[in-house]
Amino acid sequence: MGDMANELQSRVLQAISDGEKLNIQGGNSKAFYGPTRTGIELSIRDHSGIVSYEPSELVVTVKAGTPLKELEQALAEKSQMLSFEPPHFGDASTIGGA
Repeated sequence: MGDMANELQSRVLQAISDGEKLNIQGGNSKAFYGPTRTGIELSIRDHSGIVSYEPSELVVTVKAGTPLKELEQALAEKSQMLSFEPPHFGDASTIGGA
């Protein structure tokens, strides 16, 4: 795991140990959905990027904080697209929120 993944894992384990609630946020573009969120904010915005992409195999691995527009642009360069239509609520939308 990368540095950010280790940091996130440690924070989640600490929250479990302390009995804390976490409010996990990426682009936060869908914060208006559902009830008011509670808990300590845990941002995954920096946990982003394409880890691997094998166009000939139709396989891509991305981190949860990766903006949808970044992922879709990388796929479009190889005339590919996601197999579903994730909701876009602005440029901040991430694959984790999909």
